[in-house]
Amino acid sequence: MSFLAPLFLVGLAGLAIPVLIHLTRNERGKPLSFPSLMFLERIPFRATSRRRLRHLVLLLIRLAALALMVFAFARPFARGGRLAAVGGPGPEEVVVLLDRSYSMELADHWERGVSMARSVVEAQGPGDRVSLIAFDETPLLLHRSAAEPRRVAESLDTLETSSLATRLAPAVKLAASVLEASQLPRRRAVIVSDFQRTGWRPDQDAALPEGTAVETLVVGDENAGSTNLALGGLELGGETTAGGRERVSVRARLAATGNVGAGSSGSAADPPAEIAAEVALLVDDTEVGRALVVVPSGGTAPVAFDPFTLTNPFTRGELRFSDNALQADNTLHFVTSPGGDLNVLIVDPLGDGESNLYLRGALGIAEGAGFATRVVRGVPTDAALADQDVVVVNGGPFPGGDSGARLRDFVEDGGGLLVVLGERTRIPSVHAEFLPAAVGGTSDAVGEQRRLGFVDYDHAVFEAFQGARSGDFSRAAFFRSRALDPTDGRVLARFDDGSPALVEGRRGEGRVLIWATGLDRFWNDLPLHPVYLPFVHRMARYLGGRSDLPAWHSAGTTVNLAELAEAMGSLEVPTDAVAMEPGGGSVSFDPTVPLLTLDAHGIWEIRPPGQRPANPMALAVNVNLAESDLSRLDLEEFVGAIGGGLAADEAEAAGRTGPDAPAADAATASLDVQAAEFEKRQSFWRYLLATVFLLIVSETILANRLSRFKEARRGGAAGPGPA
Repeated sequence: MSFLAPLFLVGLAGLAIPVLIHLTRNERGKPLSFPSLMFLERIPFRATSRRRLRHLVLLLIRLAALALMVFAFARPFARGGRLAAVGGPGPEEVVVLLDRSYSMELADHWERGVSMARSVVEAQGPGDRVSLIAFDETPLLLHRSAAEPRRVAESLDTLETSSLATRLAPAVKLAASVLEASQLPRRRAVIVSDFQRTGWRPDQDAALPEGTAVETLVVGDENAGSTNLALGGLELGGETTAGGRERVSVRARLAATGNVGAGSSGSAADPPAEIAAEVALLVDDTEVGRALVVVPSGGTAPVAFDPFTLTNPFTRGELRFSDNALQADNTLHFVTSPGGDLNVLIVDPLGDGESNLYLRGALGIAEGAGFATRVVRGVPTDAALADQDVVVVNGGPFPGGDSGARLRDFVEDGGGLLVVLGERTRIPSVHAEFLPAAVGGTSDAVGEQRRLGFVDYDHAVFEAFQGARSGDFSRAAFFRSRALDPTDGRVLARFDDGSPALVEGRRGEGRVLIWATGLDRFWNDLPLHPVYLPFVHRMARYLGGRSDLPAWHSAGTTVNLAELAEAMGSLEVPTDAVAMEPGGGSVSFDPTVPLLTLDAHGIWEIRPPGQRPANPMALAVNVNLAESDLSRLDLEEFVGAIGGGLAADEAEAAGRTGPDAPAADAATASLDVQAAEFEKRQSFWRYLLATVFLLIVSETILANRLSRFKEARRGGAAGPGPA
């Protein structure tokens, strides 16, 4: 129960007036005439009736009438419960959106958020319908238009925070779809969140239906001024020692962000100028280094550790420090495996080395584990192929006879073959079916030059170039190429005239790539462009079965386990394997299409259940550091963007939430309009005044009866005595 004009409740102090009248009333008796008082003794009169209440029922009626009159002038109304249906504005469709991103783990924010959501749910009337949406990066509709608030409240007890960041727009879209489908006369969206500024990106499709009331229940104090430290920017560097051992260096950044409110009411407490933290490096649960880092407030500081020796596949690393604020961003996980140099054999048909100048130069420039390049003239022997990972036939004929058979066996056993076509390229008919495309004659560009018109950026060779400013293949000019007619191969790139430029094929356990033009400057100017070096590197690593595997993934990423296993040299994932979550649970997946969504931060293991191999396939997952910025979103701007009416926190006005929920100043006007609408339709004041009238009539009748009764008693006591 709430009141539209609560100041009238001050009139309840007037209830003391009837009580005082009853306690202090001095009744005057009827004077009697005596001829003489000389024979009577003077006795002091004590009015004991002034010290006790007389006619208690009459007093209670008068007090009740005054109290109900005060309540009537205060104009009461009910928002929730059964009273809301008495003359109320009709049932309501309420959608509660609860933020469960990992920033809600700060202090007691999650408990307070759940309490706020439960208060809203439990305040609904019998005709209302409640929907519950839990959201982080993606929204999840847990209940839709539920008629039993108890079931929704029980679901709140089972919810937990996730490892994902806040995304308000998808949650608003889902809420809009629920509200649009409702047939109830009133609609309301209640958003419970810490409303981080990074969680909202304006989206014209994220708009609520017209007439929807919006409440923003803010968790946390925007003026607390808490400073949060977060680890990010993880980088691994590799080097190979003279003894052939691989060593890995670890670098990262420690950032300090302040919780500064977006509103202008009040200012956050001044954070310290510098914050010191001690960061530890653990490798396979053993601490190998520790660094003291001093971070300026609102800035970042580098963290670096000495290299450690890498020996085992899927070595697990962790950077962590102690922090009393948000815990999820205090740890960085990574997984790395030894690689070593990739052995590349270049078959030089001319023997002068000029055609291999750019190719050898590109393979000679690599950070960490690089390429061990060797050039042979003529056809490779068994000894030359023995310890190689990749063979490049650069512009010369494909080996025939026993040499060609040896090269085919090399590929089928897991090796990689790159065939770079040139003027002298000849493919023996006996080996033509081994290649994924039939090689035709020389094709000159129509006009001056051709360019690459299509590149398959989803393929491992080109995926590193799909981002902005990651390289532009369309700038390279191609003057001449060999015609390719794919047989069973996959076209990875085409020229702008539609002819294939790069074709891939699988043979046994190995891979074959055919490049329709040269890797020197005779047929194109690709070696003069920045994309040349990474392009050559990625082709060589892909053919050698070594992709640039990420040391860690962001929470929420979906990975293909088969591709990861293939990149590590294992061509399949065990059919009985499951993914073991960091928290101890397990997730099964389809072994034919092993897609896995990494929705929890920590180390994931891919292994058969019940088995604990020494070095199982592992994946590291870290949280999105955008969520670590605790700066507050401008609520007025946010609600204006999603539409509807802004009715922020109703904790004090409606009694639905705890006292810690702050109210937004911008919601006052809309909240008053809603309260007036409730009061106008319910009109409880009319019933109260009618009751006051009945009480006054009853009081009058009762008072008259008591007066006549008293007069009758006095008349009987003063009747005529004996003469």
